[in-house]
Amino acid sequence: MSQATSSLTPIMDPYGMPQAVKVLDSMAEKVPEASLLYFFSLKLLLNKDKRIMFLSINPKIRALWLKTEMEDS
Repeated sequence: MSQATSSLTPIMDPYGMPQAVKVLDSMAEKVPEASLLYFFSLKLLLNKDKRIMFLSINPKIRALWLKTEMEDS
């Protein structure tokens, strides 16, 4: 029974999409919702390597990193 119960509990990936969106949403002052940068960021974060980078870098430079990525695309 414990095996069936444990399979119902999702393991939260610290680099998963829900975590990345939560962090992005917390940056509303620098990355306003419904802005081009916000929607670009959502697409960018579909890439696992970019998502890991986003969540790993210093929070003070995340918005700048996103803007740089958008300019380079």
